[in-house]
Amino acid sequence: MSPIRSIGTTLAAGAILSFSLLLGCSNEEASNPVTPAGESAEATPSNTATSAPAISATPALMASSSPTASPAVPVTPTGIASQFLPEGLADSVIINSVNEAGTVRARAATERGELLMISSGPEERGHLNVSSNYGLEGDQTYQADYSIVYREDGQDQELLKFPALLFVRQSDQVLKFDKVSFKDAEVYLLAPQYKSGHGLVAYAFAVNKISGEVFPLSFVQGELVQDMLVFSENQPAPANLNEQLVVHSPEGAGGDPELKPRVYDLDLDKRQFIAR
Repeated sequence: MSPIRSIGTTLAAGAILSFSLLLGCSNEEASNPVTPAGESAEATPSNTATSAPAISATPALMASSSPTASPAVPVTPTGIASQFLPEGLADSVIINSVNEAGTVRARAATERGELLMISSGPEERGHLNVSSNYGLEGDQTYQADYSIVYREDGQDQELLKFPALLFVRQSDQVLKFDKVSFKDAEVYLLAPQYKSGHGLVAYAFAVNKISGEVFPLSFVQGELVQDMLVFSENQPAPANLNEQLVVHSPEGAGGDPELKPRVYDLDLDKRQFIAR
């Protein structure tokens, strides 16, 4: 065999081997597609929108901004990972169990029906592992997407929504709405959090004695309109005095306390309490 023929034979064999290796790599890549970084194998279901207004997060109630599960959420010592992002007070909470959707957390009987605070998704029940302004070590914690519902004759009317609401209580008893009677309406106040150090937050709902309508109330002070009422946890609770709602304001740290309580007039047509 001549040297020229030997070299040509060697090059041809090398080309065939390289083509075989390339073809094998292409088949392996086709059978094992690469998943882009951060993409999950299963899609996360989106939340269903409803017509009831949603209450934004407030420091006193420690509401999370999103109910979406996150891979970064740590697993608690009980082995239960929260479905909510770890914000605010969540780092001090150990989850003990998860209740099914539809759990009633607060209720009040009205003349014709019932006011209910119901979880619209799974409810996480836990406890505080350290004391803070919001509760003592060992206090019960609750977190879920909640709705305030008025139920009459088996029909539910959704009044307000509280996404990812987290609050602390001293026991597992169902919460009560505080009833304040007026001439033309019964007003029901609900304050989920029992202490905060910065004032308690309550939400108000009116039952019109004449029309039977049930609706949430807002609070107006000057140009400020809010869906919640903030009041002192150390003073008497809001009450009706001469057909006016009398509210003792909280005493903020470093600020001058208000010497006189605030007074609100009830305007059922506007569905508001208007400060004088």
